[in-house]
Amino acid sequence: MSKGISVHIGINEVDPYKYPLSPYRRGGKYAVLSDDYHPVDFDCDFWVGWRGSLSSCELDADNMYALAKKQKFKAKRLKTKQATTDNVINAIRGAAKELQAGDTFLMTYSGHGAQVEDLSGDERDGEDETWCLYDRMFLDDEQCELYAEFRRGVKILVLSDCCHSGSATRSGKASAPDALPDDEIGEKREMEERTALNVYKGRKREYDQIQRSLRNPSPKLKASRILFAACQDHEHAMGYNNGGVFSVALLKIWNDGRFEGTYEDLAKEIRDELQKDYNRNVDEKRGDASRVFLQVPNFVRIKGSSQKALDEFVNSRPFEI
Repeated sequence: MSKGISVHIGINEVDPYKYPLSPYRRGGKYAVLSDDYHPVDFDCDFWVGWRGSLSSCELDADNMYALAKKQKFKAKRLKTKQATTDNVINAIRGAAKELQAGDTFLMTYSGHGAQVEDLSGDERDGEDETWCLYDRMFLDDEQCELYAEFRRGVKILVLSDCCHSGSATRSGKASAPDALPDDEIGEKREMEERTALNVYKGRKREYDQIQRSLRNPSPKLKASRILFAACQDHEHAMGYNNGGVFSVALLKIWNDGRFEGTYEDLAKEIRDELQKDYNRNVDEKRGDASRVFLQVPNFVRIKGSSQKALDEFVNSRPFEI
């Protein structure tokens, strides 16, 4: 009998000591870049960290955990302080050791997304996408290498509700960038570019060593994998008090298990739902689309050892073990 293991990550805040913002010399004082880019002067040299505070990511983890439990997954939550890199890696590796052909691994992430310099040369835009775990950024190349540990015939499903998530588990393709509105409402699940650059500089040696320690090219994937991403690599994913826009749309369409389509159908309906929200908001602004945010989710299919296995996975009922 097939079985499923799931891990649900929700991070409302990171450890500021692990996300240092780089100070720089300005006149006789040190200035530290704050989250909103306004330099703050201090009389001495010390590190100030980024907290990345959000309000609804743990709620997303709770909701996806409840969905997985109802579908008979062996489910686990990692929320904020529990969502360390070691805990996430151990959870993935534990599932890889336990699951056999026909089994399913489900992982969901809600939190900040970021980008760092790509040292391996495998990214067309020169940047690796990351998840901001509690203690450090978790690179998409790291995920890719871990997924290669799963056996042939295992099905891997990843839901990434964060900014820059279009190819969050690597091997995905995102569309070209569009202009973003100036007055987005809600919480952007993004570490801003300038903040990310300074956080990266603050631990550059460590992040560079992580990238150099990974195999290049990445080991060949044996398991079939599907990625549901909240947005394209260049886009922002939004969150409100009731959860991430993407996660809320997914749960609405899933309709407590009443949804009868395939994974591909689910991806299309989520995309249509977000487009409807956009159209409705534009109407409310009397046609002024410049003040409305459009979030375009990404659906990525990644072949393992068998194209047939991937096709069967894509055309199966979502979240079914």
